[in-house]
Amino acid sequence: MEKIELTLMAHRKILTALLAVAARDDACWERLMDHLRDDLVVQDHEEDPGVVPSPDFAYQNALSKELMDIVSRAEIRATDGAENEIKKPSPLL
Repeated sequence: MEKIELTLMAHRKILTALLAVAARDDACWERLMDHLRDDLVVQDHEEDPGVVPSPDFAYQNALSKELMDIVSRAEIRATDGAENEIKKPSPLL
């Protein structure tokens, strides 16, 4: 693996762990989701990319997917994967 890939993996693991801790506190989690909402959801006026999405739209879509993957992993980790304890899904997913 390239050094950059290893660095990104390490950052993702740290970020997921931090978010999992935050997900256990409902008020903290809600504040975080409010802060991230603009980055995770494509705005209404940006929804129709046309036949071929512009590079900006494709970038925003890819970024949103990565952020949602990290948030989802953190939510699962916050409950230690216990199905009966999983919090309601974030309003971003």
